[in-house]
Amino acid sequence: FVDEADAFLRRRSTEQISEDLRNALNAFLYRTGEATDRFMVVYASNQPEQFDDAINDRIDEMVHFKLPGLEERQRMLTHYLRHYLLDGHHHGEDIFDQKTDGKPAGKSVSGFFGAAPTQVTVDGIEERHIRFAADRTEGFSGREISKLAIAWQAAAYGNEKAHFTPALMERVLEDHVEQKRKKHLWLDDVTKSTMYGTPPPPIKKES
Repeated sequence: FVDEADAFLRRRSTEQISEDLRNALNAFLYRTGEATDRFMVVYASNQPEQFDDAINDRIDEMVHFKLPGLEERQRMLTHYLRHYLLDGHHHGEDIFDQKTDGKPAGKSVSGFFGAAPTQVTVDGIEERHIRFAADRTEGFSGREISKLAIAWQAAAYGNEKAHFTPALMERVLEDHVEQKRKKHLWLDDVTKSTMYGTPPPPIKKES
């Protein structure tokens, strides 16, 4: 399995590549020039248009993985919210279970960067907040969604009482949406259409 395969299997005719990279590509092409039942090569790439023509000729099957849809994003956000803000071992229980005697939900969780366990209190987060976040993360990849949840955890640790509230959730969310919009502006048109989805527009705040 070769992840980010376009990094060294890119076109020789149009790309300025080093001699070492060219030699690696030629060696790879030599070893994969004929059909064999001894091994199988699987490539993964966000920029398949960068592949050398000889690489494309060696691909027998192509599988396109789309960016997560609304339902998938909602499920992923719920999963990562459980994992990073409630408990990494908190599986199979409804994150919105109200069996808390009226008290805010929360677990003692270890930080993503190895911090000592801290009691993070998840206060006021309801299913509608997850739906809102899922709608705002249109065009986000799975990695970007997981990084958003990690940022939520960091923001909870960053306030004095380690409270995670709807207001904090939205503030971090909009910051990540804006970051994605800026990254989108850096890309050329071809890469925009293949590698990233179009980020949602900013929310218009009523005065």
